[in-house]
Amino acid sequence: MLELLREVGVELPGRAGLLKFGMTPGEILELLPADRVTHHRQCMGLSLDQYAELRHAHDAWLGGLLFEPDWSFGVEFDGVVLGFGGGGPGATDRLARVEIQARARADGEGGQGGPESTPVAWDDIDLFGYPAAEIVAVLPGLAAPSDGPPPADMAVDELGLRLSRARPTVEHWERVTLFGPGSGGWGACCAGGLVCAEQGDGLVGIMY
Repeated sequence: MLELLREVGVELPGRAGLLKFGMTPGEILELLPADRVTHHRQCMGLSLDQYAELRHAHDAWLGGLLFEPDWSFGVEFDGVVLGFGGGGPGATDRLARVEIQARARADGEGGQGGPESTPVAWDDIDLFGYPAAEIVAVLPGLAAPSDGPPPADMAVDELGLRLSRARPTVEHWERVTLFGPGSGGWGACCAGGLVCAEQGDGLVGIMY
């Protein structure tokens, strides 16, 4: 089980260790099993200094679209894939975001990672294992609409969580992002975790 710990990090399965916010890429790679790590190449993305406006970079960072060369690696644990990101301006070399995807979504196949997937838990609640509406009902700070399924993207600011799936009709959450204290450096561009999605455009310069 992957245990998400607010303002601390992520407890890896099988007592493999604790990914702590504030770690450097090198410290994280030393902790991860080398045979499960994949290094990625940049694809249709920009680095931070290529964004004309900070709010655009912030939105891209929230969505995992900002290319950060030092963090271009991920690790898989039995059906879930972890990606990593640094903090805001002046703290890009310190872990501030952990993104967790069901393997089927990460591979572009759709659906869930299957019955053998590692549980991803917040306070013993498996965020991938229960229907999205049931998760919304028990996490603080979330309110599901009464006339339909929850939106495809929701933020739980007080927990530092962002939950998303491809579309509202998908039954389970497919991606969970945990933000640490180091992510506050991005707050200078706007107030609120998702405000930039309305005011900015994280895809500026990424798609040609």
